Amino acid sequence: MELKVYDKPQFIEELVFRIAPGQVERYLELEQEIFSEPLSHRAGFLGAETWVSKDHEGEVTSLYFWESEEAYHNLDQVWLGGQKDKMGQLMGEDAVFVRAGHVSDRRFRVREYR
Repeated sequence: MELKVYDKPQFIEELVFRIAPGQVERYLELEQEIFSEPLSHRAGFLGAETWVSKDHEGEVTSLYFWESEEAYHNLDQVWLGGQKDKMGQLMGEDAVFVRAGHVSDRRFRVREYR
């Protein structure tokens, strides 16, 4: 394992969704296709992680890592709206937005040990 300390703290966007039983795998595939992969071509985007709760069935948390809070805010909102619409059309009521943790509690990755 190695300790990595970031010179510039990375802004973390945290989104939580409740996914219908039996639809989590589908959601994960669509999230990769519609959000994570296309974001990898956007300035300031550093990567993503997705966590699935064992205690709250269907709860999925997506963490998106940004070079800075400014890079996150500079994301093309028209493009993002289109991606959200696409996800909404494909998942329908099987995916319900729960919260955006980064709105009320801004967090920054300053180091990791892996």
